Amino acid sequence: MVLVLDPVMWCAVRFAGGFCFAGLFTIVESWLNSGVTNRDRARVLAIYRMVDTGSVTSAQFLIPLFGAGGFTIFAIMSIMITLSLVPVSLGDRSNPTPPEEVKLDLARVWRISPLGCFGCIAVGVTNSAFRTLSPVYAEQIGMSVADVVTFVSVGIFGGAVIQYPLGYLSDRWDRRRVLLMTTCCAMFSALALVFIAGSNPLLNFIIIFIFGCFAMPLYSLSAAHSNDRAGKGEFVLINAALMLFYSFGAIGGPFAASTAMQYFGPSALFVFSAIVYAIFMAVILYRMQARSGVPAGKRSRFTALLRTSTVFARLARRNGDPDNAEGP
Repeated sequence: MVLVLDPVMWCAVRFAGGFCFAGLFTIVESWLNSGVTNRDRARVLAIYRMVDTGSVTSAQFLIPLFGAGGFTIFAIMSIMITLSLVPVSLGDRSNPTPPEEVKLDLARVWRISPLGCFGCIAVGVTNSAFRTLSPVYAEQIGMSVADVVTFVSVGIFGGAVIQYPLGYLSDRWDRRRVLLMTTCCAMFSALALVFIAGSNPLLNFIIIFIFGCFAMPLYSLSAAHSNDRAGKGEFVLINAALMLFYSFGAIGGPFAASTAMQYFGPSALFVFSAIVYAIFMAVILYRMQARSGVPAGKRSRFTALLRTSTVFARLARRNGDPDNAEGP
């Protein structure tokens, strides 16, 4: 990417990079899944999530440290990817057991939980727009490079902080009510960024933290609602399909939001997100009238899910899940 500064070439490299990283996550999570037992599954899952969240958040600060332009930042990324091979080379040489094949049936999963599927698409639209374009928003309202990085990191950190309390609440209330409340808070915090934060860095940091608290957990809440409707053996099928629905939204979200920003300015990013959340709220209210909720005794337990590979759904299974096996 440093050697050829061409948009078409960068798109091709980004596509190839995304394909490769999807493969890397699949291999890593297959390795974890093959070695974990039900006794230590929760601990491994927690460590994996901590490493993921910590890495994503802390890596942002390499930009003000080394600069966004030039060769340095790309060289550091290449070095880190290369160094990741060292523990694999020094560790156990055995290969993970290949996971069983997942046959995607999007129509079937949509019939099981239309609200969960629509929610994952909506969250894909908004979260991908935030992750891709929030640095552009922050830069265009006058933030420094360090402030831009802090702005993005604070939003991601907010989602990690509040995710489990919201999940705990959704295990005890009608999950759709928690989903409605969380979406409403995400919408109002997005509007607060537009009409209250202005170009004040501190106000932006505070409100983006609140926005992240409610915007980031929406995927896991939507997935938890879908899993409440899952039958025996459908847990992995549903979560694989939901990840694909999320990807559909994630493809179109940045393009639509960037078009809005181009014509209406940087604040249009969060106006766009607020509109998507308003539509999602309308769908939630409609589904609450169209279908009764799942009784508390029949709900699955909330699990904070990563959208890395379909193998993560197997890793996240717990004792008592409909299709959980006794072994690794």
